[in-house]
Amino acid sequence: MRLRGSELRRAAARVAVFLLVVGVAGWPRPNVRRGFSAAYCATVGATLRAVSFRDGAGHARVEAAAPTTARRAGENVTSDAEVELSLAGNPGRPRLGVNLRRDAYLPLLLLISAIAVAPLRARGKAICLAVGVPIVLAASLAALMGLVGWIFAGGLGPPDAMTNKTLDLMVRMLLEPPGNRFIGPLVLAGVLIAWRLRSERRSDPQWSSLLPSSVPPSTPPESTPGEPSAPASTPPSP
Repeated sequence: MRLRGSELRRAAARVAVFLLVVGVAGWPRPNVRRGFSAAYCATVGATLRAVSFRDGAGHARVEAAAPTTARRAGENVTSDAEVELSLAGNPGRPRLGVNLRRDAYLPLLLLISAIAVAPLRARGKAICLAVGVPIVLAASLAALMGLVGWIFAGGLGPPDAMTNKTLDLMVRMLLEPPGNRFIGPLVLAGVLIAWRLRSERRSDPQWSSLLPSSVPPSTPPESTPGEPSAPASTPPSP
């Protein structure tokens, strides 16, 4: 089905608004970034404390930190939070900087912006957000747990120090490419929007009238009053 010119213009306007929102909100001010990091660490990140690693000997917690604008030695990203690692029998508590803007803030922004500009009713958008936001937050926590598990398995050491090859492969395939953090929320938003659009169109009488309906069986035309009805055809006699 071809799109009309007005539909194309509306779609282009939605895409433009989406890009504008992401372009403006994608680089938050330091105080906004710090506030998001603190809220994340106090809610979603607090779950990390209940998870143990290395057969219960390793633990980790994530805490908000002042956003950095340059990479620190030994780290490949700027950071706005720190993960503190602890291992039973080891008094040291090393810290690793993590970028929650990249891992949680931007994925949420992409999801929310895509749903906000979608041609859905307010109820449909609310349902999409209620389903999508927890999934994105759970994915960010799973990524954080995978990173900590990878470190405890020897991920920061030489290649032969890695004790879990499967985890090492998953981290390198799923977590190292930064684009995966942005593709996932966009795909999720597209699936949710398509689901709600289909549901709304089914419940819309105007749209339902355009859907093909079953054709009723043909019936013989009714005769008008005073007009003799056509005789029924009878099979020829032998």
